[in-house]
Amino acid sequence: MKFWVKLDLSILVMISMILSCSRFLMIRQNFMNSIERTASQSVNQNLLERYHLESNMVDAIIRGEEMTSEKIIESIEDLYGYMESHSEKVALYDENHEKIFSNFDKMHGIELDELFNQETDMYVLRKLENQHYLFFSSYWSVNNEMIYIIHIYDVTAVYKERDRQMLDTIVADVIILSVASIFISIFSLLLTRPIHQLNEASKKIASGQIHERVSVKSKDEIGELANSFNQMAEQIEHKINSLSLSIQQKSDFMNGFTHELKTPMTAIMGYADLLRFKKCDEEVTSKALNYIYSEAKRLEMLSQKLMCLMSLSEERIELEKIAIQDFLEKVSQKIVLDEYELKLEIEPAIVKADKELLEVVIRNLVENSRKAEPKERFILVEGKRVGEKQYRISVIDTGKGIPKEHVERVTEDFYMVDKSRSRQNGGSGIGLSLCQKILEQHHTKLSIGSEENQGTTVSFVLEVAEHEN
Repeated sequence: MKFWVKLDLSILVMISMILSCSRFLMIRQNFMNSIERTASQSVNQNLLERYHLESNMVDAIIRGEEMTSEKIIESIEDLYGYMESHSEKVALYDENHEKIFSNFDKMHGIELDELFNQETDMYVLRKLENQHYLFFSSYWSVNNEMIYIIHIYDVTAVYKERDRQMLDTIVADVIILSVASIFISIFSLLLTRPIHQLNEASKKIASGQIHERVSVKSKDEIGELANSFNQMAEQIEHKINSLSLSIQQKSDFMNGFTHELKTPMTAIMGYADLLRFKKCDEEVTSKALNYIYSEAKRLEMLSQKLMCLMSLSEERIELEKIAIQDFLEKVSQKIVLDEYELKLEIEPAIVKADKELLEVVIRNLVENSRKAEPKERFILVEGKRVGEKQYRISVIDTGKGIPKEHVERVTEDFYMVDKSRSRQNGGSGIGLSLCQKILEQHHTKLSIGSEENQGTTVSFVLEVAEHEN
């Protein structure tokens, strides 16, 4: 069952119970008031009749007549015999509860014992042949004899009025509830619409439409739920995108790694097979051996870089204070560029870094600049402060440069702008990717500026130590 239907039924049941209870109590109170009025009228009637009888008895005593019980009963019977023509219904009983007079022909078999009470005036309600009667009892003491007078009033009209009110109430309640159900259904649908939207959005997200969101503008609990749902969907989408990117990167890495291994291995196996099964002259043999050696060195370099990447992914590094000028001067002495010169323009400072990893970054950036074949035959390593808390290191060359469409991708694993030229120079496409991952451990990243045939500047910033001394 839909939630809005449950809400609709719950409200209708609550309204119907409230209406039924309130109407029942009201009708019951009206009915009891009508019965009480009838009983009150009976008391007044009884007083008038008693006054009339007492006046007759006083007149008889004045006339010298003897007042016996028989004479009193005769007077009472005469009085109520006269009233019979006025539809007054009455019954007289003696102190032994024996009927001595009645002008109501349905008195036989009616249980009236509770009316024979001398304490106070009493009345009971009885139903006879689909008619309702009120029996009101009072008593007189005549010559030490008790006479019970029971007046009978037809109160069927009161019961019919009660039944009519009940029927009218039921009809009115049915109409009210029918109209109310329409409005309640509309309001329930409007109130639960945001929940329906949340449900539909969750189904779409579950089916793969992770961009789906709900638009709920209310500021109540449902609005807060919608905002929380959207935030959750954002996080889910971010996680899914991250996982998808990670999977794609791993797939690209494996494809690139396989390709990078296959190319030198094929060359090594080809030349080794040539030397194994065929006698070659000295020139061919030397060429084959040189090629095998260079490709083996290339595999060695590739394996070292891969091991470095794996170690970065497995543990966090500890940064230490480094005097950057002395550090770069020592590193530059280890780098051999053959026909190119390595120049340093370093501003002294103390920075936070890992020495071994920072050396890997500098070596790779300088090696990339060498492969770009600088026209001015030198590579510049520049270091200077940027504000009080940062230090920028830049590697600058005047080589072939990088096309704009490739700049954003050169830090991807195994990505090479010119694959044939890179392999000829011993490149594998891991250098800048390795630098980027190392710098991420230093809470920074590579910044690359390049123009074709003009040169490239690759830079990054390090944190300056708070206490340099």
